[in-house]
Amino acid sequence: MSGAGWNVVRCSACKTCHGHRGTGRTCPHCGQKLPVDAEIVTSVATPSDLRIGVALANTPEELRDSLRKRLEVNQNLFPQEEPISFQGLPKILLSATDENGALSVKSLQPMLNKSNVDIDAEDLIAMSESQGLLLRLDTDCWQLLE
Repeated sequence: MSGAGWNVVRCSACKTCHGHRGTGRTCPHCGQKLPVDAEIVTSVATPSDLRIGVALANTPEELRDSLRKRLEVNQNLFPQEEPISFQGLPKILLSATDENGALSVKSLQPMLNKSNVDIDAEDLIAMSESQGLLLRLDTDCWQLLE
């Protein structure tokens, strides 16, 4: 029976485990069709727990305790939280633009402070520029692309 969140599912053909939100239809490793009652090794609530669950399920039992300790110690290598939601990003950027649709670090930082977003304006601009949301016009001037 599947639980909430994600399941670690074992393929009956290749015996390899993978993560899925249900049981899936086919094994991503060997391509075999999975039965409706495919073996669910465990159910987890978060993507980071899924990563650990799949790794442990595919590891020989005598090595699992050692691997679990290492994975839990290295959990901070896989950040789960984004400093800002990408759904709210365009709204914040738009609120920082002038009448011509241009923004600067100086106009963005107060909007971030007002929105209680804990990210530096320069970092957000760099991230937005790399994502194609902003176009650099000058040294400290960007155009919001809508």
